[in-house]
Amino acid sequence: MTTPSIQTWPEAKSGALTEAAIRAHHQPEENFKLYVNAYEAAQQFAVKAGHEFFLYVVTGACKTSVDGHELRLAAGQFVSLAAGSYAFEALGTEALQLVKVFSRA
Repeated sequence: MTTPSIQTWPEAKSGALTEAAIRAHHQPEENFKLYVNAYEAAQQFAVKAGHEFFLYVVTGACKTSVDGHELRLAAGQFVSLAAGSYAFEALGTEALQLVKVFSRA
């Protein structure tokens, strides 16, 4: 597996990164399931997925590891991750808000 590429939300084109903007980006709505999660600073948590998904960082920052490579994501960034289990840690002093998007198709 290759290391996922971290991307930056195109704020100039799509507006600020919010749950509503993410929903508007993934259309038609009935084809996608969104999960919004909030974590305290320095909190560790697991994410398990049965299939590929997008992970958006709305506020805060976090890190995880993919195939031995550390990924650090900050507010305004997103990444596509393969199915699997991931151990995350919220970084810094700001609360972390994530939006995970799964395709229903």
